[in-house]
Amino acid sequence: MMTMSILYDIFLYFARFLTSEALEAAFRLPSGEKHQQLLEKIQALPSDRQIAGIEDFVFSINRESVQKRLDNIKGTFLFVEYSTISSKVSSVDVKTDNVRVAITVARPRPQDQDDATEMLWQDETLRIISDIRRHMRDDLDCGMSVWWLNFPTTIQAFIAPALANSMGWTMEFDIQGTDIV
Repeated sequence: MMTMSILYDIFLYFARFLTSEALEAAFRLPSGEKHQQLLEKIQALPSDRQIAGIEDFVFSINRESVQKRLDNIKGTFLFVEYSTISSKVSSVDVKTDNVRVAITVARPRPQDQDDATEMLWQDETLRIISDIRRHMRDDLDCGMSVWWLNFPTTIQAFIAPALANSMGWTMEFDIQGTDIV
């Protein structure tokens, strides 16, 4: 994978899990040549990682933007956010970077939902996040020396009344690589 930046690569990596319909939703506002190149690069990826059931994609750390976006989502979404980047240098001068990432698979919860329906939705979103984790366990980008999933991970229930009353699951983990930042 040729890199522009680690954020570009993270976006590209998680876009692999989107169906073409979800991908269209993620690129609904075209904005220039780089935007178009990113879309073409994602469309050229093999479809063996696409996970049925993901209907939308959110990649942001801006709470207001995320809230506005989720207010318009009706189905299951994959939400990727990133935070801390830490680095260390070994005794042989090799720099290792860790990028803290959280992915959430969730969906807006209707007001009139019963407990059985809630459990079924939670079960489905847990299945999707587990499928993503299974793929990530095996992914090592040899060209960049990136481990897309560096254990330990934490998966916890996600309930966010302020974010379109969404519920699902969030997995927190580190992406680790050699000199990726």
